[in-house]
Amino acid sequence: MTIDMAVAQTHRERQAHLAFEALMRGLAQPGTLARLPEPGLAGLADSLLDLEVRVFTPDPVLEPRLAQTGARRAPADSADYLFFPVLNDAALDVAAQASVGEPLYPDRAATLFIEADIGSGVSLGLSGPGIRGSRELRIGGITPVFWDKRQAACRYPMGWDVFFIDGVHLVGLPRSTKIEVM
Repeated sequence: MTIDMAVAQTHRERQAHLAFEALMRGLAQPGTLARLPEPGLAGLADSLLDLEVRVFTPDPVLEPRLAQTGARRAPADSADYLFFPVLNDAALDVAAQASVGEPLYPDRAATLFIEADIGSGVSLGLSGPGIRGSRELRIGGITPVFWDKRQAACRYPMGWDVFFIDGVHLVGLPRSTKIEVM
């Protein structure tokens, strides 16, 4: 007897699966739009968080949703995943504490999830793995100092993987992506 897994999934499991696919697409094709099944940061929780994960958010509204997954709340410097509904100068000071990994264990680096305005704001020139030649991306709603902090943090294979979320749209920038602020 075989079970059709598409039928056996709950709606919540299906949403988590689709969100995870969008995240992987974002890393495989940096700077291109991927579509999330539901808007905002909260929808990513089921696809990433579990009892073995440490998570940080400064947002008191998002905190209970992340806690429902069983993920452990942690300070920014030891969290696996950091969620920022706003990345202003104050939030950037916290985000800059995120782990970049270690030379022998680059997988211990943090992943940042940041709400932003995709398609407006500062223009970025992207190059690196997953990008044929170069690609341009516009990201708004982020403090300009972030790009300097990210560049300082990313010394491949160490550094942050970053996802920008704008409603149901997501863009991934892995640590291997080189960024030129234009």
